[in-house]
Order: sequence, then structure tokens, then C-alpha cells
Amino acid sequence: MLELAIIIPDAVFIYLPLIEDLRWRNWITYSISGVLLSVFVILAAWVSTVNVLPVIPVLVASVIFLFLVFFFSVNITLGRKLFCFFTSIMLGAFCLLYSIVLMAGFEAVNDLWKSTRLLTVEAGLVSLGLSALIGIAFFKILTRDLPMLLQEELINGMWDFLFLIPFMALLLISWLTPEYPQYLLVGRYRIIAIVVLPLIPLIVLLIYYLLWWIAAKFSESARLQQESTMLQMESKRYEELRNYMDETSALRHDFRQHILVIRQLSGAGKFGELQDYLAQFEDIADKSYAGYCDNAAVDAIASYYTTFAESQDTRIDWELNLPKDLPLKESEYCVILGNLLENALRAVKNLPKEHRCVNVISSLLSETIIGISVDNPFSGKMKFKRNSLPRSSREGHGIGLVSVLNTVKRYDGTMKVTAEKNMFSVDIVLHCN
Repeated sequence: MLELAIIIPDAVFIYLPLIEDLRWRNWITYSISGVLLSVFVILAAWVSTVNVLPVIPVLVASVIFLFLVFFFSVNITLGRKLFCFFTSIMLGAFCLLYSIVLMAGFEAVNDLWKSTRLLTVEAGLVSLGLSALIGIAFFKILTRDLPMLLQEELINGMWDFLFLIPFMALLLISWLTPEYPQYLLVGRYRIIAIVVLPLIPLIVLLIYYLLWWIAAKFSESARLQQESTMLQMESKRYEELRNYMDETSALRHDFRQHILVIRQLSGAGKFGELQDYLAQFEDIADKSYAGYCDNAAVDAIASYYTTFAESQDTRIDWELNLPKDLPLKESEYCVILGNLLENALRAVKNLPKEHRCVNVISSLLSETIIGISVDNPFSGKMKFKRNSLPRSSREGHGIGLVSVLNTVKRYDGTMKVTAEKNMFSVDIVLHCN
């Protein structure tokens, strides 16, 4: 039972990074998994004891059983499932191997090792103790860093082969497991093994940090690209404003001459010619500069997405009560607004024309608190994960929301996402002090 119970901490290692991706409530998942795994361990230990079965095939069966329980209790892609699963099993296998190395003196006189590969009670306890130490050492990684890595959208395509990293480490640990513990007591092999074996999980950890570094670089590159796009939007908006001012300036300059012509034509009763003369000013009169708010960056974003929405016959209703200077970085605010608008416009794109409408409201709630609300209609059904983000894989929602949520958390804000009566809404409050 002690040896088979290694799958219990393995299960803990698996579920810690995926608390937000469980199919059911936390206590339901933990209860079902805990009961099933405990019953399996007890039954497998009893069957193995009665029939004197080798423990390795039973351990393999335990791992397969754990995978089945895990597979149906989380809702993530297969690549991510395999990555988390093999990472957990690799850590458990390391604890078993290292306990054999540490307790080689006990295992050397273990009569059951040759026939069943069964550990002594002392080695089993050490293995579980090592699992607890590994859990403590890796707790921050498993609960904070790894979940952030799993949610990183910029490396989505890499998960289909990233699981090979812990899988290869698992194969290496299996290959290093000695056939007979007595071999560990020959020369300096045991001492070398005690020093070298911990390098395996450490190397895997370094590879994970390399992945985090790559993800951070991708995020930085994406941020710079977004800022470059915003600068282009502001430049285009500035060009529109300058052209409008040039046209109105020329019109004011020639206004006296136009008045003179109008007076002469009206005085002479040439009303037909007067109408023709005035008709040439209709295009100029129709041109007007519609500012959305006093902040230049947000105004440029609003102008860009209004033009984009018009290209797909979508209406955006704006209500932006924002000052010239925002209490947070303009780039971060515009990234939030841009992500929300892209999701909304993508969601309404295939709806009937009369339903293609997006509502945007944003204003200062105080000097340091800013609110953002975006809502739009959608079709179909939508489910949510434990972190309140959409679980649906339908095109139009979820893309960029993880990035928005991370920014909201940095500002100690709140983000509420709802989907009721075919209306999708995102309400955000940012504390900018």
C-alpha cells in the first residue's frame, strides 16, 4: 500500500496547476478522485499480496487508472493534459528511485525485491516523505507559474510536443532504476547517484523556466506590436484631423468671396445657378470631425474599430467619458479595450445584420478608478471555467481574455464576464493608484 500510494501525491501534482480547469466543483473533483484512487490502492495492494504479484505491473496499472480519472475530470487540450500528467508521474518516479538509492542498505537485504520488486516499509515511507518535500519545493511552480504557462496563448501550438520533455525524463528515471539494489552499494555508485539524480527534475525545471522566458519574450513582442499598431491608429487619426482642419481653414479663408457670389446670384434672382453653386459645398458640409473622447489614444482606437465595424455592417455605440490624461498607461488601457472589441466584433460577425451591435461604456468612477463595459449579442451556448472565463471553443470569445484578466489583476481590479439571454458582457473596474 505504501508503494502504490505514490499515485496519491502524483494526483496532487497533477491537479494543482489545473484548479481553474476542472469540469466540476473543486470538492466534487477532489472527493471523487480521492475515493477512487484510495479504493484502487487498497484493492490493488490486497490482490498483489494474495497473489504475490510483481509490483511494477501493478504500478503501471495504477498510473493508467490515474490518467483515466484525470483525463475525464479536467477540460484542457490533450497536449496540456499529457504535459501535466507526465510531469507529475516523472516527479513520483523520481521519488521512488531516490528512495531506493537512499535506502539501498535496507533494500539489499529485502527478500521480496527479486520476485516482486516490493520496497521495504522504510523505503516506502521515505518515498512518500520525498513526495511531500517535492510538493513543498515545487508548490509555487505548480500553483502559480505552471498555470500561467498553460494559459499562455502565444505558445498554444507547442503543447502537442512539449509533453515529450517530462516523458523523456520519466524514461531516463525508469532506465536508471537498478535491477538489484545491491549494485548501489558497489564502490561510489550510491554516493554519485545521490548527487546526480536530483539533477533530472532540476533540468526539467530549467527547461520549464526556458519556456516561461520564451513565453515572456513572445508577450513582450506582442505588446510592442500592439503599441506599434496603436501608434499607427493615432497617426491615421491625426492625419484625418489635419485634413479636416485644412479643409475648414480654406473654407473660412474663401468665405468672404463665397458670400459675395451668393449675394449677387440671389439679388439677380438666379436661384437655379445659386442652387448649383451651393451644391458644390455639400460634400464639405457633410464632413465633420467626430471625436469619441478627449484622450487621443483612446479616440484613435475608437475611430479604428468604428471603421472596422462598418466594414462588416456592425454598429458600435460608444459612451466614452474619459479625460485627456488617463490614470493608467494608455497602452494597457487600449490593449484591454482592443481585445474586448476584437472578441465582440468576431462574435457578431455571423449574426443577422440587425443584431450586429456592440455597446461600449467607459468612464472614470473616481480620480483613480476607471470602469469599462463591453457587451454584444452571440449565438449558441457558452460555459465558463472556474476563473470565470469562457470555456466555449466557439469562434469569437476567449481569445485575449486571459491577457485582459492578467492586466486587471495587476491593477488589483475586478473583471466580471456573463453570458445571459444570448448577450455576452464584460465589466471591468481598474484601481489605478
